[in-house]
Amino acid sequence: MRFPSSIRFTLTLWYTLTLAVVMLLFSSFVYLTIRADIYKESDREIQSLAEALASPTMEPFRMAAPSVFDQVLEDFFGPKIDGKFVQLFDQHGTVTAASKNLNQMRLPLSLPTFQKVAHGKVIRETQTIDGLPPMRIVTMPVFADQKLVSIVQVGTSLNEKVETLHKLLIVFCISIPLGILFLCGGGWFLAGQALKPVDLITRSAQRITAENLSQRLVVLNPNDEIGRLAETFNSTLERLEASFNRTRRFFTDISHELRTPLTIIRGEAEVGLKWAKEPEEFREIIQSTLDEVKWMSGIVESLLELSRAEEGGLHLEMQELDLCEFLATLVHELNQQVQLHEQGKVVDFIPAGQAWVQGDQRRLRQIFMNLLDNALKFTPADTNVRVELTPKDGSVSVAVIDKGPGIPPDDLPHIFERFYRVDKARNRNDGGSGLGLSLVKTLTEAHSGWIEVSSTSATGRTFVVSLPTIPVPQPIHSKTS
Repeated sequence: MRFPSSIRFTLTLWYTLTLAVVMLLFSSFVYLTIRADIYKESDREIQSLAEALASPTMEPFRMAAPSVFDQVLEDFFGPKIDGKFVQLFDQHGTVTAASKNLNQMRLPLSLPTFQKVAHGKVIRETQTIDGLPPMRIVTMPVFADQKLVSIVQVGTSLNEKVETLHKLLIVFCISIPLGILFLCGGGWFLAGQALKPVDLITRSAQRITAENLSQRLVVLNPNDEIGRLAETFNSTLERLEASFNRTRRFFTDISHELRTPLTIIRGEAEVGLKWAKEPEEFREIIQSTLDEVKWMSGIVESLLELSRAEEGGLHLEMQELDLCEFLATLVHELNQQVQLHEQGKVVDFIPAGQAWVQGDQRRLRQIFMNLLDNALKFTPADTNVRVELTPKDGSVSVAVIDKGPGIPPDDLPHIFERFYRVDKARNRNDGGSGLGLSLVKTLTEAHSGWIEVSSTSATGRTFVVSLPTIPVPQPIHSKTS
């Protein structure tokens, strides 16, 4: 037989089992405690009588004739003797006197009891005589000159007390199943109420698909466990929605970027097939096609590098670098290229100290060349681009500052996204592929650094790359013999 595997059923089952165990333990404890108290009270009453009868002052009366024994008991003990059964034995275990209420019955004295009493022990036991209700009996020895001379037995009926225990047992037998039954229903109801938010979350989650990731779960109580679960799920949905949106935008952007060169290649090929006749015309078509293929290859290569970096598969050949010397060399090379192309633009390098970093020389060159190329591309003619190096505690900041058109505040949060361009009207010759800054950010983070940008919509942009520094390496001195 298979039981339902729902949480509601499981909670109700555990509620019921727990209460059943608790009620059984509690009722057993109460029953045994009351039973022990009843026996203890009975033992105290009959033992006090037995001790009084066994005292030396009662020796003459213990020897009284059986016919007056009840009168002696009544005279000395009064109402205390009511409902008590008294029996005397000699040292051999023979009955010498007994209370009249015993009639022809005798309180039992077994051989093991007699032997224990003969050794000075007081025996308390429960006995049943001729089918009568149980009787509590105390058997006590009487010694004279360290010899057993008599045995006193006092008993009392446990009839009323046993009936009380039976009534208590009946109460427990009725109340425990009823309590378990009521708790089973109450547990089922309470579990249903407690799990209502879970059911609501389930129904809401079933309605969420890839097409409507903007929907969120209803949080009834954000302070309880289920509310925190719903908020966590909502946070996951937000991340998933952002990821889906980035993926959609990525495919849209890459389709847009690749569509133009593919259209050009197709057009050039069709023109060549129809109209080109001279070798020079074919050479121009092939050169144009090659340029477009190089453009697409650059996009694909940048995307592969971004994917490797995000998946942790980007290989970095780390080495100790003097960042100040590295940037000075890079700026010098770039200035030579700028002068060669007669752009009238110069890059000024302004170091404020020395800084050593652990990095991949090729990737760091890629980072700063991207930033400097962008700065030179957008800065006006006859205007300098500044590179400022500023060492700090445990890090170094490299700022690339230009006087080009600023970035509107709405565009700043998206500047490092793939294929994002501030001016949508720019062509690819002016604006690039839109992957350079994304790659810069990814490579910077791969070096445990970070990049930030500040700008105004009027003019000027500042990109700041921060990298962790290392202590200045100590020169290695070789010893010659």
